[in-house]
Amino acid sequence: MERGSFAAYLGVLHHVEVLLRNAIDQQFPATDADHVASICDTDVWLTDPAFLEDQGREKVNDAIRRLVGENRRPTRGRLVASLTLGFWTALFSGRYEDLWRSHLVQAFPNGGGRRSEVRGALARILQLRNQIAHHEAIFARDLAKDHAHLLSVAGLIDPEAQRYIAKHSRVVALFPRRPDLLLDR
Repeated sequence: MERGSFAAYLGVLHHVEVLLRNAIDQQFPATDADHVASICDTDVWLTDPAFLEDQGREKVNDAIRRLVGENRRPTRGRLVASLTLGFWTALFSGRYEDLWRSHLVQAFPNGGGRRSEVRGALARILQLRNQIAHHEAIFARDLAKDHAHLLSVAGLIDPEAQRYIAKHSRVVALFPRRPDLLLDR
């Protein structure tokens, strides 16, 4: 089941990651210029010290340098897309409690308003994503629970997107093919 489950989960992971990062980015004002003029430009919330701590801004600056190194104009959209799931997940740690209250909570209109709810689900999703990306075995994981966390995060953001992702997910079809030995934990 490993090879099929990797591909099936990647599809769901990609949908949820794009939904997540776009929902977060939409909570910050648009700027007149979509272009990030320099690494220190504060016209984009991702480079503004009022929002991100030094470590987060350094990851943003690294992404800007990568885009420039690839001869790609570092627009806000490209910058948002080039940041890792780990970056987005880190925004839900305790050090960003003020950012949660001022902006991030609004990205999850169907949630209970608790940062820990989102943080816990994203931590599990990030761990799954990293295991898949590094071709580590995932058969010992509770894959049904992982799938439920993915759909849960999508539902906190947008129930219609959650339904779309669930409808197109190939993950559930893999569960009957899973060896019984692994299901009896």
